[in-house]
Amino acid sequence: MRLGVPDRVIDRITGWESVAAARMRARYLHVTDPMLKEAARKIAAAIWGPDAPTADKDQDNEG
Repeated sequence: MRLGVPDRVIDRITGWESVAAARMRARYLHVTDPMLKEAARKIAAAIWGPDAPTADKDQDNEG
C-alpha cells in the first residue's frame, strides 16, 4: 500500500481470496499518516490543480 500498489495486486501477491481480502487488508495493512497525506494531496490536486494549497493537521492552518 505504501508504494501505491493497488489492493487487488496485493491480494494476488499475498494469496488472499477475494471474499476475505478486505478483512485481511484491514487486519494486516495499516494506513499511516504519510499515506493519508499523500492521498489528500492527490485529491486536492485533482480538484484544485497541482498548485493547490496544502494543510497539515500538525500546524495552524487558519490563515
